[in-house]
Amino acid sequence: MKAFLLYGTDDNSENKRVPWPKQNALQNLYLASSFRGPGVAELIMNDVEKLLGKQATEIRLSYITTAGNLHPSNKRVWINEGREILNKRGWRVFEYDIAGKTESEVAAELADRDAIFVQGGNNFYLLEQMHSCNFREIVENLLAKGVPYIGESAGAIVCSNDIRNQQYMSGDPMLAKEMTDFSGLGLVNFLIKPHWNREGIKREKFSRFLHETPNEFYGISQPIICLNDDQLIRVKGDSFQIWQGAIPMDMKNL
Repeated sequence: MKAFLLYGTDDNSENKRVPWPKQNALQNLYLASSFRGPGVAELIMNDVEKLLGKQATEIRLSYITTAGNLHPSNKRVWINEGREILNKRGWRVFEYDIAGKTESEVAAELADRDAIFVQGGNNFYLLEQMHSCNFREIVENLLAKGVPYIGESAGAIVCSNDIRNQQYMSGDPMLAKEMTDFSGLGLVNFLIKPHWNREGIKREKFSRFLHETPNEFYGISQPIICLNDDQLIRVKGDSFQIWQGAIPMDMKNL
């Protein structure tokens, strides 16, 4: 199953062009469905090392695990296995939780890092914590300095301008029932639906929701990129590629 891009429509346009958010030309993003997916971690690490011009053992990475806070500590498999992959590569991993931190504390923690990795989990909880410490401005400043951003699942989802429609894409609108501000990091002009090829409870929940309340999903006007677990979106400046394994699949300039 290939990744694919859905362009939303509205009453005024059948092919609405969505403007790319304002950002620095140095922006380098790696937005993955699963860092552990076949070939994904290797592809990201190879490219980041080349981008930074550093050996693996020289790279200092902030590994932000906040999105996993709502999951039991013994069930955060993706966080633990992601850390193991990075450590095995030789990257210097500094695990960090932004929950309850001030803007100055987070900015100081990330100031001397070569790259940022925002892990997956609950994207709405993650966004709330990002709002609390003004994470958007912190990331914008780091990207402008050439620091690459790696995001897995929730860490990729929050890069959109607004993620309110993720509640419909997850098939569970109750996830965001108490949120009022859905503004994301504003780094890309599309939504990401990760784990598109993954079977189980998530697919069943989404299929049931889509069948019972189709208008909510089909009423989404933002472009949507559905990613399998062996795929990622490589963003550079205002363009992106969809990569699978070690082979770029397609280029889109929005």
